[in-house]
Amino acid sequence: MKKPGLLEKLIVAYAVFVIVLLGLAVFLVYVSSRLGNVTADIYYLDQHKKEVTDNLINDLFSLEETSKQYLLLQKESYKILIGEREEAITRAWEYLCLEGVCVQEGEIRMVKSGMQTWGRYLERFHAQLADPPVDTKSLDQIFKENSKDMDSMVKVAKYVNKSVLENLDEKIVFLKGLGEQIRLFTWWALGIAATIGLIIPLLIYKSITNDLASIRTGIRHIGQGDFSYRIPLYSKDELGMLAESFNLMSLRLKELDNMKSEFISVVSHELKTPLTSMKEAANLLMEGVSGELNDKQKRLITIMQQGIGRLLQMISELLEISKLESGMVDLRLEPHDINDVVSSFISEIHPYAEKKGITIDVDYLPDGYNVFMDRNKILRVLTNLTQNAIKYSNEGSEIDLRLNLEDDHIIVEIEDHGKGISEEDIPLIFEKFYQSKATRGHSGIGLGLAISRSIVDAHGGRIYAKSNVGKGSIFSFTLPIHPHASSGRMHS
Repeated sequence: MKKPGLLEKLIVAYAVFVIVLLGLAVFLVYVSSRLGNVTADIYYLDQHKKEVTDNLINDLFSLEETSKQYLLLQKESYKILIGEREEAITRAWEYLCLEGVCVQEGEIRMVKSGMQTWGRYLERFHAQLADPPVDTKSLDQIFKENSKDMDSMVKVAKYVNKSVLENLDEKIVFLKGLGEQIRLFTWWALGIAATIGLIIPLLIYKSITNDLASIRTGIRHIGQGDFSYRIPLYSKDELGMLAESFNLMSLRLKELDNMKSEFISVVSHELKTPLTSMKEAANLLMEGVSGELNDKQKRLITIMQQGIGRLLQMISELLEISKLESGMVDLRLEPHDINDVVSSFISEIHPYAEKKGITIDVDYLPDGYNVFMDRNKILRVLTNLTQNAIKYSNEGSEIDLRLNLEDDHIIVEIEDHGKGISEEDIPLIFEKFYQSKATRGHSGIGLGLAISRSIVDAHGGRIYAKSNVGKGSIFSFTLPIHPHASSGRMHS
């Protein structure tokens, strides 16, 4: 029975590493999904809900004071303030009554009660405004009735506000626990990977040295003239094949006895150098020249983090370009105002540009025009082109984003003042995996511009670039205007 060969051993080692990495990747994807959901709830729901209830409490108190002042002084300015407060409070109650905002049974009951109280209050209060009393006794009675309803509604708002704070505390505790899980799992994965990285190479090394020892023993016997000796090495790797060759050689040595001395000399000379090199390399590893374990762990962590990030990005780009070229991606084409799309994009890219010390100047169209587009895909094109412009621009420089109208197309231009692109590279920069000399060494595998071209082509547009070395580049793409663009214009 043949033993596993060197290739099989290496495959097993790599398979274990891949399993560990895939396990860590799956776990991180799961955890990031959970983190994203909880963070989104905190940001989009809980925080907004807290702001709404805080404002609701303040508006209720303000409305109560303003209504008293109006009933006493009958000034028209107070009536305007009352209308503004009523509108704000009504919006707050309507928001709290939306499906999914309040999910606990107690909250839902309290909010419905508060909404009903608000309705009764408005009905009675508007009647009071229509025919305000003038005697003090009637005013005192009105103030008491209004104050009672106000206290009831403030109580509801405070109850919801308190519930929001409790939810926030629970989610913060959950996020902390999740962070501990990530830390623990990462250390476990690191420990397993480090253990595998140390043990498997040692096992492979031991196996190789044992095989080499068997081969050396066979060579020694052959060298001593014992041609009946067989090297007991039955592995399927290169050393096994080498041993088999020696065994076949020993069968023919009786016929080639006159060539024995020369043959042993050649074989000894050919094997001495690689065997000595392997031995010295093994000694250096055993002496710890490659570094202490803790340092290696730190390097492994850094390599793991950077490697996973680059792989996810490259896989994502490869999948995207593959789907776009094969036509598997269905564009969700809808009319969108190009000014609105660019404005939304600028608000997203601004922090990234600001971090790089770069300003972005935007020249919008004087009128808004509808463009038939997949909004997310066009945002991807804008992101790819603008991030490239930022990446290759000097700190403190400007990037110009211009919108122009030409015939029945919108032209989007993104101009930077960076190093520029050589003339011979311009026709090739939109090809897959192509990187010009100026961009080599930066992150990425040369798919961003190819993806952008595929997206623009799918929209019936065209993408192109102009550049002057040392002065900067202009990347432009066109999009056809929606046939009913006139109905979608926005006049500023």
